[in-house]
Amino acid sequence: MRLSEERYDNPAYRDIKNSIDTAKEEGREEGVAKEKLATAKRLLGMGLTQEQVAKGTGLSIKEIEKLI
Repeated sequence: MRLSEERYDNPAYRDIKNSIDTAKEEGREEGVAKEKLATAKRLLGMGLTQEQVAKGTGLSIKEIEKLI
């Protein structure tokens, strides 16, 4: 059995790996959310309507109103 296979057979290793993978995914999602808000602010600054910004970013009108 190779070392990499042994790691996956180890429950502690799997738990740690799952925790790290979950943290990475949550971080990516948080980054995407922050970028959507930053994009919405820029679009509002360019004079787009809230409806246009919502359509372009996928944010709700309520989320956009919080930026104003």
